[in-house]
Amino acid sequence: MSRVSGPVTALRDDVRGLMAFKGTIDAGRTERLTGAPQAGKRGVTPNSQGGYMMRLRGAWLLCTLLIGPPVLAATAAGPDSEQIIRYYRRKSNLPPAQKVTVANMKDSAIKGAKQGELQVGDPPNAKSVTFMVSGDGRYIVFGDVEDLTVDPSKAVMAKINLKGEPSRGPDAAKVTVVEFSDFQCPFCSRGYNTIEQQVLKEYGDKVKFYYKHYPLPFHPWAQLGAVATECAKQQKTDAFWTLYKGLFEQQKDITADNVKDKSHAILADSKIDQAKFDDCFDNKKTLDKVKADMAEGSSVGVTGTPSFVVNGRLLVGAQPFEAFKNVIDDELASAK
Repeated sequence: MSRVSGPVTALRDDVRGLMAFKGTIDAGRTERLTGAPQAGKRGVTPNSQGGYMMRLRGAWLLCTLLIGPPVLAATAAGPDSEQIIRYYRRKSNLPPAQKVTVANMKDSAIKGAKQGELQVGDPPNAKSVTFMVSGDGRYIVFGDVEDLTVDPSKAVMAKINLKGEPSRGPDAAKVTVVEFSDFQCPFCSRGYNTIEQQVLKEYGDKVKFYYKHYPLPFHPWAQLGAVATECAKQQKTDAFWTLYKGLFEQQKDITADNVKDKSHAILADSKIDQAKFDDCFDNKKTLDKVKADMAEGSSVGVTGTPSFVVNGRLLVGAQPFEAFKNVIDDELASAK
């Protein structure tokens, strides 16, 4: 091993000192796989030990690069999927029947580490928990590894497929609003009114608006409504927006039993082929598209409805107009 002197020696000594005390620190989202989670400890506060941990992590990483990785008390062959699952079960207090699997294990962007996903539950409603684990399998971090050279808003927008999707507003608009919503959700009805009566009217050609589906499983006709709008869209884009408007405005009168007939009435003046629409609706030919929208929503952090992605920035819930205004004005100012 090559010798290290001067400032690097001081750094090494500092790191060794810090490492000697790290056992007393609960490092927030960083967990040790070699011990059970400690009850009652939720992580350090920003004003208490956050700065200390930042120094520790930064120094540790730099020291690793300069003098090689520190010798750990326990060295394992590598990340063990069963150990990760067992640890996460105890940490999250999951029932024995809860399905948990490790998926997509691969080399991390951070040298020497691995990263993967925990799938908690059964598809398509499984919760995905990303993690990074040290090469020796001892330390784990739950959460995404972020690349500081990437614009996070652009990274979010890149996950949403808008090609060929119905939209309102010009292509040259500086702000794109993508709504993930549910036609049966009462809060989504409020969101509809905010978008239609305030956002689009206030900002005009400065905003381009898209609607994506995220029907919640406990709403009996939400998925059927989403399927119906996609069936209408297959024939005419205008028919999509007509049905979108009608389903929200007649929400209280619609049930799983009458959603098809209500759709017929709403689309009466759209001049679409009703037999073709019925075949599409009855056989749920557009259900895959609805599920694809839901997967996109989940990939950008949507967990409930309504949720809005404004130039890659997530707004959750039936937000007042002022919440949209704050984000849109900020985006317009930064685009100048």
